[in-house]
Amino acid sequence: MKAGTDPAGPGPGGLSGRSMILTTALVYFCLFSAFITCALGFFVHASGQRSAVSRLFFFCMLGATYWALGEFFIWTSGTADGALFWLKASALWPVVIVVTVHFILAFTENPLVQPGKYPYLLVLLYLLGGLFSLVGIFTGLTHSIVPVEGGQYGYIAIAAGPAYLAESAFIIVIIAGGIAAGISAWRNAVSPRKKKQVKYISIGISATVIFGFLSGVVLPAIGVHLPNMVFIGIVLFALCITYAIRKYGLFTLSPASAIQEILRTMPDGVILMEMDGRIISANAAAGRVFGTGEMDLSGREARTVLPQQAFDAIMAAIHGQGSFADLEADLGSRQTTIVSIAGTLVKDPDGGPAGAVLIIRDISSRRMQERALRAANEKISLLSHLTRHDINNLVSGLAGYLLLLEEYNTTPPADSYLRTSSEIVEKITRHLRFSSEYLNLGTYNPDWQLLPVIVSGAVDDVSRGNVAITVDVPRVEVYADPLSIKVIYNLLENSLRHGTDLTAVSITARMLDDGRLLIVVEDDGGGIPDEAKESIFRYGTGKNTGFGLAFARDILEVTGITITETGTFGKGARFEILVPAGAWRQAEKQPWESSE
Repeated sequence: MKAGTDPAGPGPGGLSGRSMILTTALVYFCLFSAFITCALGFFVHASGQRSAVSRLFFFCMLGATYWALGEFFIWTSGTADGALFWLKASALWPVVIVVTVHFILAFTENPLVQPGKYPYLLVLLYLLGGLFSLVGIFTGLTHSIVPVEGGQYGYIAIAAGPAYLAESAFIIVIIAGGIAAGISAWRNAVSPRKKKQVKYISIGISATVIFGFLSGVVLPAIGVHLPNMVFIGIVLFALCITYAIRKYGLFTLSPASAIQEILRTMPDGVILMEMDGRIISANAAAGRVFGTGEMDLSGREARTVLPQQAFDAIMAAIHGQGSFADLEADLGSRQTTIVSIAGTLVKDPDGGPAGAVLIIRDISSRRMQERALRAANEKISLLSHLTRHDINNLVSGLAGYLLLLEEYNTTPPADSYLRTSSEIVEKITRHLRFSSEYLNLGTYNPDWQLLPVIVSGAVDDVSRGNVAITVDVPRVEVYADPLSIKVIYNLLENSLRHGTDLTAVSITARMLDDGRLLIVVEDDGGGIPDEAKESIFRYGTGKNTGFGLAFARDILEVTGITITETGTFGKGARFEILVPAGAWRQAEKQPWESSE
C-alpha cells in the first residue's frame, strides 16, 4: 500500500524541520533503492541461468526499480500536475507485488505455479493486480495529490474509499499467502542448502512487509505521513538475496535446479507415482506417449493409462525387486503404440519406500522394423528352397526335350518339342525374375507410402486390354514394404489373366469403425471356388509360377497387413486387404498440390 502525506501544516501530524530532513532522506533513499534493485536484477540475469524462478526474480527487481523511481519523482516534481503524472505512472505497483508473490510461489515450488494451474494464477493474481493498477491510472479513487510543506507535493490514500479498501485487502491477502508459502517451504525443505536459501528470502520478504506495513498503516494511523518506507525493506531484501547468492548458491545451476529442465527435454516419458499407483507428475514426453497432456496425467491412477497386466507386473517388481527394465506393453490405442518400461523404487530420507519412477520409451517403429526383418529372413530361406527345386525340375524337363530334338530333328514332332522348350525357358525366366524381386523383400526398411500413388503405378504397369479399371481410394499413407506396388499389380494381373468374361476391375478403400483401413480389389470374372480361397496364397499353387498371390501376402505381412479372398464363386473375385490402425494415416497435402 502506498504511504501518503497529511495535508495539514506543521504540528503533531505535519512536517517540521526535522521531518523535512527525514522526508528528503527517504525520497533520495528511493533513488538509491532503484539503483540497488536494478543492479541486482541484471546481475542475476547475467549469471547465465534461464530458469523460470530467475526470470521472475529479474522482473521482480525491475518492477521494484520502476516503483522506486516513481516514488522519487512524485516527491521531487515540484508541481501538482507533475506529481499527479508520476502518481499515475507508478500506479502499476500492485502488479510489482503480484510478480514478487509469484516469484515466492515459484521458488518454493508451490502447487499453484504448476503448468496446469496457470489459469488460476492468472485470475487470482495478475488480473486483479492489473485491475487495481488500471483504477489507479484512470481514476482518483485510491490516492490523491496534496501540497506539503516546502512547496512540494505528495499524496494521501483515500482510506475510506471502497476501491482503496479492496486494493488493500487484495495486497494483504496475497502477501500473507506468499509468506505462508515461504514458511511452509522452509519447514519442509530437506536439503540444508535449500533451507538456508528459503530462510534468507523469507527474511528479506518479511523486512519489506514490515516497512510497508509501518509506512502504510502504522504511521498514518498516528498522523505521520512520509514517503513510502517499503523501499528500505526492498533494499534489505536485496541484501539478503545477495548474501544467499554468495553464501548458498542461490540462482546458480545445481542438480536440484536443473532436474526440471532435464525432465522437460527428455525424449522418453517419465512418470513419478506413489506406491499405490497414483501418478504425482509426468513430463511432456509421457503425455505424448499416452496421447494426453502432461498435466492430465497428474492425479490419475497409472492403471488407467497402462494395460492391467503391465500395471500388475510393474507393481509386483517395484514391491519385490525394487527395480525392473525392458517391460513391454501394447497401449492398445487406435494408433498401435508399443512401449518399453523401466522403473525403480524411490525412497524417502528414512529409507522407506516413497514411490516409483517409470521411464517409458515408444518402441513401435523399432518393433515394426524387427518384424519386417524376421519376415524377410524367413521368406529368403523359403525362396532358396522353392526356386532351387522348381528350376531343377524345369531344367530336367528342358534337357529331356532337347534330347528328343537331337534324336528326332527331322520329324514333325520337332515343332511341338521346340514350343514346349520355349515355354520352359519362359518359366525359368519368370522364376529368376521373381527371385530377383523376392530378394529385395525386406532389403529396405518399410516406409510411409501414398496409397493413390501405389495404385496408379500398378494400374499403369498392367496390360488391361478392354477391361475397365476404376479407382476410388482416399489420400492416405500406408506403412509398408517398398515392394507393395507389386501387391496391387499381382492382383490386377491375376484378374486379367484368369478372370472369365472379365469386363471390369475396381479398387476402393475406406476406414472401418475399429480404425483399420480396408482396401478392396474386386472384379466381375468367374471368381474363386471356396475350397481354393486359402490355397491360392501358397507357393506353387495355380498356373504360371504359382508365386504371385503368395508373394503379395508376404509383402503385406512385413508390416502386419493381411489379405484374404472373400468373393462369390461365379460372380467374381474380391480381395480384401486389412491395414492395422497404426500402419496407415491421413496424408498431408503438399504446397504444390492444388485443392479441389
